[in-house]
Amino acid sequence: MRYETSDIKRVLSRLISYFRAQEDASSQQEMDALWCRIDRSIDIRQRKRRIYAWSSVSVAALLAGCIWLGLGRSVEQQIDLSVVAARMMEKAVETDEIQLIVAPEKTLRVKDGGTVTYQQDGDIHVNENIVANNEMPDGPYDQIIVPRGRFGRLILSDGSELYINSGTKVVYPERFEKKHREIFVDGEIYIDVRRDEEAPFVVKTARFEVEVLGTAFDVKAYSKEDSYGEVVLLRGMVNVKKTSGSEARLTPDNKAIVPIAGMIRTESVNAADYILWTKGILPLNNGTVGDIIDDLSRYYDVKIICSEEIRSIRIAGKIDLQQGVEEALRNLSLTGGFTCTQQADAYVLHPQSND
Repeated sequence: MRYETSDIKRVLSRLISYFRAQEDASSQQEMDALWCRIDRSIDIRQRKRRIYAWSSVSVAALLAGCIWLGLGRSVEQQIDLSVVAARMMEKAVETDEIQLIVAPEKTLRVKDGGTVTYQQDGDIHVNENIVANNEMPDGPYDQIIVPRGRFGRLILSDGSELYINSGTKVVYPERFEKKHREIFVDGEIYIDVRRDEEAPFVVKTARFEVEVLGTAFDVKAYSKEDSYGEVVLLRGMVNVKKTSGSEARLTPDNKAIVPIAGMIRTESVNAADYILWTKGILPLNNGTVGDIIDDLSRYYDVKIICSEEIRSIRIAGKIDLQQGVEEALRNLSLTGGFTCTQQADAYVLHPQSND
């Protein structure tokens, strides 16, 4: 008589779960206890048939354990970065300074506009100064946090260069694996990826991911603030894929709009306009006042309020962010036909009076 297939699957499933939790070889006492628990889950009427086939099940179980233990380290390296990043970001303490977290107990402060560079030898520079070296204990991933009202720049170990907009967090490894490059972004970055045919580069966000070989593009994905994400391609080619499965391939001067629900849609744009923020200029791109003041609010770290009627107005042109929030809002108001006043803790946009 043959052992029930469902019983074999159940045995193997429980053993794999056990090895996943333990990773190290168990004591004989632990194994005996495990087999006892498995025994109790099998119907008593099938015990005689189990004895007949026990040796084959034991071999299969041993093989499953060996495979898991042998590949445990490899599986660990394949943990979804999105999960790791979410945990790291939850633990981060918000401040008004740029934070570079290079170890669980090691957080460095970076001046606004500073450049963080990761060297192949393991050294980390902020501007021209070495702030950490390869002798310092570290974790598998580092994190840079650029708060609202700040701006940063990051050069990864492979030479890929990121400009990081305000209110953005980036999680990344100190050194990439040979054939695998992956980072996680919550916010907005412009990235110029160093080309490597053997190691595709993946930018992950909470809602979608972008895969490339070597290219330059802007990613905007504020998971808690915006109802959609954007990817704008300057050169090369990228594939944008939602976690739900919707995909779009971009060519230069195209933008992918990634809503929370629904399919990705694309449109033609002047891609160069979308990275002007790296030079302190905000292109309006015939966008709504609502989207524009959301960007200004993040950039200056201020509160800006207006009615839905004003939020829906579309405006073209550019704003010089270096002139400050009041001048930016004054120019926006003149173009949009409304007025701006300052209250205790916010700027308020009002419809223009006819008087």
